[in-house]
Amino acid sequence: MQTSEWIQILFAAALVVAAWATGLTPHPLPLHRRWIVTYLAAAAIGIAALGSLAAARLTSGPRSLLLDGLTVVLFLVPYWQTGQFFLRPNPEIQDRLLAFDRWLLPGIAARSGTARSSIGLLLEMAYLFCYPLVPLGLAAVYLVGARSVATSFWFVLLISTYLCYAITPFVPALPPRSLIAEQASAPTTIEAANHGRRFNRWILQRGSIHAISFPSAHVASAFAIALVLLRYAPPIGSVFLVVAILISLGAVIGRYHYALDVLLGAATSLAVFLASYRYLPS
Repeated sequence: MQTSEWIQILFAAALVVAAWATGLTPHPLPLHRRWIVTYLAAAAIGIAALGSLAAARLTSGPRSLLLDGLTVVLFLVPYWQTGQFFLRPNPEIQDRLLAFDRWLLPGIAARSGTARSSIGLLLEMAYLFCYPLVPLGLAAVYLVGARSVATSFWFVLLISTYLCYAITPFVPALPPRSLIAEQASAPTTIEAANHGRRFNRWILQRGSIHAISFPSAHVASAFAIALVLLRYAPPIGSVFLVVAILISLGAVIGRYHYALDVLLGAATSLAVFLASYRYLPS
């Protein structure tokens, strides 16, 4: 197995240990949630093992495509595992996060989402790029002929994102859009929202853990991809950096995340990138 698979397997297994360890605390996870965390890890390990067996029969090019494709497939397993740790929000944490928003961005903090305007639509569409960004980043690595640095791509991306997931259970909070009272100046209903926001809400209702990741894993992964591509393909990396910035703006202005978890998401990926920079192949 390649480095990316080991990172995914070890992190998924660590979450299993953490889930069952809560049984020794005053606030244990419900038994069925512990089993969900375990089943998800088992599925990830099984898929990775089968993928490695299949890859052993392939030549170098198809083998790389298969293993990198499996890494994309397994990328969100820890997200679903982390979601099982969310039982209820912590009002004190939410209040502090909102207070920081009101201090830093008072106008935005009073809203519950983007306006029904062209700018609002742009920001919502930018936030939608969170979902295809990982496979697009990997495709960019292949297109610039930098397959040899895919290991670096996955290392920075996975470590940055999974660090955010590791911290998330300690910061249980609902997204700010769920906490802001309805205002005439802010679209709080599906009917009043722009089309991009409607689609984002549709996805989140069906595919979200209904809590924030802290720091923002979306932002961390976006900046991790941009930083690696800036290292090896600056023109393409610049495009991904602009996308990462727009995703960050969409996350805050769309009230999908608090300003602090967006800032810390970007800082996490930057810290991982700088810490590993000297070990990245030139």
